[in-house]
Formats: sequence, C-alpha cells, structure tokens
Amino acid sequence: MKLVWISLFIAISLVADSIDNIEKINKFLTNKFLKTYPNMHINNLTITRYSKSPKEFEKYKLKDIYISKGNLQREKGSLSAIFTLDTKKRKLFYHYKLDATVDVLITNQHIQKGRTITDELVDFVPIKFTNFYQKPITAYYLNRYRAKTSLILGKILTTRHVGKVTVIKRGDILTATLRDGGVIVSFSAEAMKDAHIGDIIKIKRNHKSFFKAKIVSSTHAKVIE
Repeated sequence: MKLVWISLFIAISLVADSIDNIEKINKFLTNKFLKTYPNMHINNLTITRYSKSPKEFEKYKLKDIYISKGNLQREKGSLSAIFTLDTKKRKLFYHYKLDATVDVLITNQHIQKGRTITDELVDFVPIKFTNFYQKPITAYYLNRYRAKTSLILGKILTTRHVGKVTVIKRGDILTATLRDGGVIVSFSAEAMKDAHIGDIIKIKRNHKSFFKAKIVSSTHAKVIE
C-alpha cells in the first residue's frame, strides 16, 4: 500500500519536545492506524501536546507510547507517552487529528442472510475516516465469509455483518492425510464439530482413534497430532 506523505505540524505547545520525539510519536500512531485499517490512506496527521512539560524536559528520553482501542476508532483523540530521566518518570498527553480515507466494501445489491460475500456483490469505495465503531472488512473476507443477516443496498460491511462460511458439518466424512516419517497415509474420518477452512478440530477414524486435524477444504483435512 502506498502511503501518502504525512505532513507534521508542531504547535507552540511542542517547543520543548524534540523533533525526534515527535517523529517517533507520529510513526507509532501512523503504524497503529495502518495496522488497524490496512485499507487506510493517510493524508495528514497533526499532533499537539497538552500536558505541561517537566523542568529540563529536553533531557528526558521517550520510553513508551500508549493509545486506547477506542481512540483508534476515530479521527480525533488522544494518546500518552512515558518519558524518563534517570529514576524520574513522567506521563505526558497528546492530542492527534487524522485526515485519512479508508477503502471499504459497500453492497451493490440486496444480500440475503447466509449468502457468501463475493466481489460481485460489493464495490470498493473510499470514504473519509471519521468514527468507525465497527471495523470495516477487507477483500480478505470475500468468499470466506457469509452475511449474518439480510443486508440492504449501499451497506458498508463491517465485521459484525459477516461470519465465516461453514464448510464442514459435524458428522461429515472427510479424507484425512497423516504424514508418518516419509510416508503419507490417507484415511476416512468423521468431523466431530462444524468447522471453517483453516479451523483445527477433532476427527474420528474409528471408535478408538481420534486426531486433531486442520481443515484444508470442504472434503479434506490434514492431521497435525
């Protein structure tokens, strides 16, 4: 993902902060938002300190930075930074303001409950990042997740709207593979619970043999122990 150049503005209240400290806070916050929203494009990030700095603040070293999950859901918020000088420790607070867009998936038609979300059902649309109380889904969810409820046209899809597609039902008979040294053994086994691709579940070969296996398709599982 190409990251748009981030302009950093330093307010008068930041005169006691070193450029290095501000750059570290800026980098930390940028990485946090991009990790939370992989489809985010940042245009500008402004950081201002509102805590009073201690004496000889220029000698303090930035140790840690913290931001709550709630603050990562909105364009304006706060974070804290821990500074140390020998045995002294101070926590200072900063405001941030983020100008960014996020590419989201929006339904281009009515989607019935239980239907698998595919690229034919949605459009990728950039919207301004303001407040996201639910995390929007990405292209990774396509073909892997289904609609939990009926969805109307123009709905921004978030994690609360979708659930994993169940490909295995309890009692289904699978082809399981087991590697024993340099030999691969295949056998039929029964799934002991509903599962999605990638899930690890218990399977039963017969009344006495149970294994843990990773589901790799709707018909196959790979024994892991």
